[in-house]
Amino acid sequence: MAAAAAAPTPEDLSARFTAAAQILLQSDRVYVGLYHRDITSVTIDDAGPDRWNRDYDARIYRQDPFFQKFASTRQDFLLPLSALSDRDFRLTRYYREFYEPSGSFDEITGVFNLDRLTAGYVTFLRRNGAPPFGEHDLATAGAASGATRLILQRLLYLCRFRDNGAAIDSARSRLSVRESQIARLLMDGGNAKGISRSLAISPGTVRNHIKQIYRKLGVHSQVELLASVGQPSQQ
Repeated sequence: MAAAAAAPTPEDLSARFTAAAQILLQSDRVYVGLYHRDITSVTIDDAGPDRWNRDYDARIYRQDPFFQKFASTRQDFLLPLSALSDRDFRLTRYYREFYEPSGSFDEITGVFNLDRLTAGYVTFLRRNGAPPFGEHDLATAGAASGATRLILQRLLYLCRFRDNGAAIDSARSRLSVRESQIARLLMDGGNAKGISRSLAISPGTVRNHIKQIYRKLGVHSQVELLASVGQPSQQ
């Protein structure tokens, strides 16, 4: 868990966390990713593109009973497949098109709401031939849910931080070198006084630069600046 928390990229975090989680529940495979309430899903592959995940993220996830529960509630949950599927699960389109061809047999999935629109998820899978998950496995996953939430929060931050860099880079044509530097410090939570000390310039000069940054990027506050480039709010 500690190694995953220190990961520098989403893919590295996925690789470190899923390796540990496989051992924790004796799973054949573990996946992590993000669900969004605007009907999108992103699975973070830990060892290169996974063809099952490409299908899942592109269209199949809307049929997933776990995603459907996420879309219908704002409560966190950690459940075995048996809690969401009825006796006709094997007759569903999701089972025919994705679940059965993937070789999956049983799963436990946890979904943790991280902000108003986004949740992180972890899925523990066992393949055909393995024993089903039991109450002990569910209890173990539940005991680790606090740490799992922290890892998924870190995953969301890393994904958004990467997007932030791209957004700021695209804005550099409108910002001077100094303005771009100050914009990055603002996104890191800096204020005029702290930035002035860091850059060895006066607070008044920093405030003037901030005004120009806001004008060029069409925002009116630090909060709007963070929102415009997808920076996660600090809680």
